[in-house]
Amino acid sequence: MTARILENEQRVRLSAEAEQLALSAIYRLHGKADPSRLYGGLLTLRLACSERTAYQLLRDGHIHFTCVGAKNYRITEAAVRRYLGDAA
Repeated sequence: MTARILENEQRVRLSAEAEQLALSAIYRLHGKADPSRLYGGLLTLRLACSERTAYQLLRDGHIHFTCVGAKNYRITEAAVRRYLGDAA
């Protein structure tokens, strides 16, 4: 019985850690895909849309972003999930 409780607690903890890792993902609007990052680090791959559509979503305020220099946008997974209607 104690072993099951410990296994369940570990499973919950690992699930929470995986969720935190996913939420910490940062996407770019354009550039080359980085295979070591989730969805190559590109918003266009995450949303399966064109660069133009992704830019329009940012410009219209549908997805929150941070500017890092001229025309460099950083978008968090949490912002993408809010746009998609998922809890974040």
